[in-house]
Amino acid sequence: MADDRDIKIYVQKSTNETTEFRSLTDEIQLHISNGNRDKAIALGEKAAKVRPEDNAVDLSGFNMTSAVLYQIRALITFVADYRMQKKIANEFLADTAVSAIYDYLKANESGYYSNISDGGAFTFYLLALNKGGDVAENIGEQFSKLCNINWPEIADLGKRIFIQASEYFDKMIDEAAFEEV
Repeated sequence: MADDRDIKIYVQKSTNETTEFRSLTDEIQLHISNGNRDKAIALGEKAAKVRPEDNAVDLSGFNMTSAVLYQIRALITFVADYRMQKKIANEFLADTAVSAIYDYLKANESGYYSNISDGGAFTFYLLALNKGGDVAENIGEQFSKLCNINWPEIADLGKRIFIQASEYFDKMIDEAAFEEV
Protein backbone atom coordinates (compact mmCIF):
# COMPACT_ATOMS: atom_id res chain seq x y z
CA MET A 1 0.00 0.00 0.00
CA ALA A 2 1.27 3.51 -0.82
CA ASP A 3 2.49 5.81 1.98
CA ASP A 4 0.32 8.92 1.97
CA ARG A 5 1.49 10.56 5.21
CA ASP A 6 3.20 13.35 3.31
CA ILE A 7 0.18 14.35 1.24
CA LYS A 8 -0.94 17.89 2.00
CA ILE A 9 -4.46 19.08 1.44
CA TYR A 10 -4.84 22.72 0.51
CA VAL A 11 -7.66 24.48 2.27
CA GLN A 12 -8.50 27.85 0.81
CA LYS A 13 -8.68 30.65 3.35
CA SER A 14 -12.03 32.25 3.74
CA THR A 15 -12.63 35.65 2.24
CA ASN A 16 -13.18 37.03 5.74
CA GLU A 17 -9.72 35.92 6.90
CA THR A 18 -8.06 37.41 3.85
CA THR A 19 -9.97 40.67 4.19
CA GLU A 20 -9.20 40.88 7.90
CA PHE A 21 -5.49 40.27 7.27
CA ARG A 22 -5.38 42.95 4.57
CA SER A 23 -7.19 45.40 6.80
CA LEU A 24 -4.72 44.75 9.62
CA THR A 25 -1.67 45.14 7.39
CA ASP A 26 -3.13 48.32 5.88
CA GLU A 27 -3.66 49.73 9.37
CA ILE A 28 -0.09 48.89 10.37
CA GLN A 29 1.20 50.55 7.20
CA LEU A 30 -0.79 53.68 8.08
CA HIS A 31 0.79 53.76 11.55
CA ILE A 32 4.21 53.44 9.97
CA SER A 33 3.64 56.11 7.32
CA ASN A 34 2.03 58.67 9.65
CA GLY A 35 4.82 58.39 12.21
CA ASN A 36 2.87 56.61 14.96
CA ARG A 37 5.25 53.65 15.01
CA ASP A 38 8.24 55.97 15.47
CA LYS A 39 6.36 57.78 18.25
CA ALA A 40 5.65 54.44 19.96
CA ILE A 41 9.34 53.48 19.76
CA ALA A 42 10.42 56.85 21.17
CA LEU A 43 7.80 56.53 23.92
CA GLY A 44 9.03 53.08 24.89
CA GLU A 45 12.66 54.21 24.96
CA LYS A 46 11.75 57.24 27.07
CA ALA A 47 9.81 55.02 29.49
CA ALA A 48 12.73 52.58 29.73
CA LYS A 49 15.00 55.37 30.96
CA VAL A 50 12.81 56.32 33.95
CA ARG A 51 14.63 55.69 37.23
CA PRO A 52 13.68 56.21 40.87
CA GLU A 53 15.88 59.30 41.10
CA ASP A 54 14.05 61.01 38.21
CA ASN A 55 11.24 62.22 40.49
CA ALA A 56 8.56 60.41 38.51
CA VAL A 57 7.40 59.23 41.93
CA ASP A 58 7.76 60.84 45.34
CA LEU A 59 10.30 58.89 47.40
CA SER A 60 10.86 61.52 50.06
CA GLY A 61 11.05 60.39 53.65
CA PHE A 62 12.78 57.08 52.94
CA ASN A 63 16.43 56.15 53.14
CA MET A 64 16.73 53.63 50.34
CA THR A 65 19.09 50.72 50.19
CA SER A 66 20.29 49.63 46.78
CA ALA A 67 18.06 46.53 47.03
CA VAL A 68 14.96 48.67 47.61
CA LEU A 69 15.97 51.08 44.83
CA TYR A 70 16.26 48.09 42.51
CA GLN A 71 12.74 46.95 43.48
CA ILE A 72 11.44 50.48 42.90
CA ARG A 73 12.99 50.51 39.41
CA ALA A 74 11.53 47.07 38.65
CA LEU A 75 8.08 48.26 39.76
CA ILE A 76 8.41 51.41 37.64
CA THR A 77 9.36 49.29 34.61
CA PHE A 78 6.41 46.98 35.27
CA VAL A 79 4.05 49.96 35.48
CA ALA A 80 5.43 51.36 32.20
CA ASP A 81 4.69 48.05 30.47
CA TYR A 82 1.26 47.77 32.11
CA ARG A 83 0.15 51.31 31.27
CA MET A 84 1.35 51.04 27.65
CA GLN A 85 -0.76 47.90 27.22
CA LYS A 86 -3.73 49.38 29.06
CA LYS A 87 -3.83 52.97 27.80
CA ILE A 88 -2.68 52.76 24.18
CA ALA A 89 -5.83 51.70 22.35
CA ASN A 90 -4.15 50.29 19.26
CA GLU A 91 -2.58 46.89 19.91
CA PHE A 92 0.17 47.37 17.30
CA LEU A 93 1.27 50.66 18.88
CA ALA A 94 1.05 49.29 22.44
CA ASP A 95 3.13 46.25 21.49
CA THR A 96 5.62 48.46 19.66
CA ALA A 97 6.05 50.74 22.70
CA VAL A 98 6.46 47.81 25.09
CA SER A 99 8.94 46.11 22.77
CA ALA A 100 10.91 49.36 22.60
CA ILE A 101 11.17 49.40 26.40
CA TYR A 102 12.77 45.98 26.48
CA ASP A 103 14.84 46.52 23.32
CA TYR A 104 16.33 49.64 24.89
CA LEU A 105 17.05 47.86 28.17
CA LYS A 106 18.52 44.83 26.40
CA ALA A 107 20.85 47.04 24.35
CA ASN A 108 21.80 49.59 27.00
CA GLU A 109 21.29 47.98 30.41
CA SER A 110 21.76 44.28 29.79
CA GLY A 111 22.35 43.44 33.46
CA TYR A 112 19.13 45.08 34.55
CA TYR A 113 17.28 43.54 31.59
CA SER A 114 18.55 40.07 32.53
CA ASN A 115 17.40 40.55 36.10
CA ILE A 116 13.87 41.61 35.21
CA SER A 117 13.44 39.24 32.29
CA ASP A 118 13.42 36.23 34.59
CA GLY A 119 9.84 37.32 35.28
CA GLY A 120 9.84 36.76 39.04
CA ALA A 121 8.79 40.20 40.21
CA PHE A 122 6.58 40.81 37.20
CA THR A 123 4.74 37.55 37.83
CA PHE A 124 3.94 38.63 41.38
CA TYR A 125 2.72 42.00 40.13
CA LEU A 126 0.57 40.37 37.45
CA LEU A 127 -1.00 38.16 40.10
CA ALA A 128 -1.64 41.27 42.20
CA LEU A 129 -3.41 42.91 39.24
CA ASN A 130 -5.73 39.93 38.89
CA LYS A 131 -6.31 39.35 42.60
CA GLY A 132 -9.37 41.60 42.86
CA GLY A 133 -9.97 44.40 45.28
CA ASP A 134 -7.73 47.47 45.42
CA VAL A 135 -5.10 46.89 42.71
CA ALA A 136 -2.71 49.53 44.08
CA GLU A 137 -2.91 48.00 47.54
CA ASN A 138 -2.26 44.53 46.11
CA ILE A 139 0.77 45.86 44.21
CA GLY A 140 2.02 47.53 47.40
CA GLU A 141 1.79 44.26 49.30
CA GLN A 142 3.76 42.45 46.60
CA PHE A 143 6.33 45.26 46.55
CA SER A 144 6.81 44.88 50.31
CA LYS A 145 7.31 41.12 49.93
CA LEU A 146 9.79 41.58 47.09
CA CYS A 147 11.74 44.05 49.23
CA ASN A 148 11.70 41.50 52.09
CA ILE A 149 10.46 44.26 54.40
CA ASN A 150 7.01 43.53 55.76
CA TRP A 151 6.30 46.97 57.10
CA PRO A 152 3.06 48.80 56.33
CA GLU A 153 5.15 51.84 55.31
CA ILE A 154 6.88 49.82 52.57
CA ALA A 155 3.57 48.44 51.30
CA ASP A 156 2.23 52.01 51.27
CA LEU A 157 5.35 53.10 49.37
CA GLY A 158 4.72 50.39 46.76
CA LYS A 159 1.10 51.47 46.46
CA ARG A 160 2.16 55.10 46.05
CA ILE A 161 4.77 54.16 43.43
CA PHE A 162 2.15 52.23 41.45
CA ILE A 163 -0.32 55.12 41.52
CA GLN A 164 2.17 57.88 40.78
CA ALA A 165 4.04 55.91 38.11
CA SER A 166 0.71 55.09 36.44
CA GLU A 167 -0.14 58.79 36.33
CA TYR A 168 3.35 59.62 35.06
CA PHE A 169 3.23 57.09 32.23
CA ASP A 170 -0.37 57.98 31.33
CA LYS A 171 0.76 61.59 30.89
CA MET A 172 3.76 60.43 28.83
CA ILE A 173 1.43 58.39 26.60
CA ASP A 174 -0.92 61.37 26.15
CA GLU A 175 2.04 63.57 25.20
CA ALA A 176 3.08 61.08 22.50
CA ALA A 177 0.03 62.40 20.57
CA PHE A 178 -0.59 59.45 18.29
CA GLU A 179 -2.38 60.32 15.07
CA GLU A 180 -5.87 58.90 14.60
CA VAL A 181 -6.15 56.20 11.93
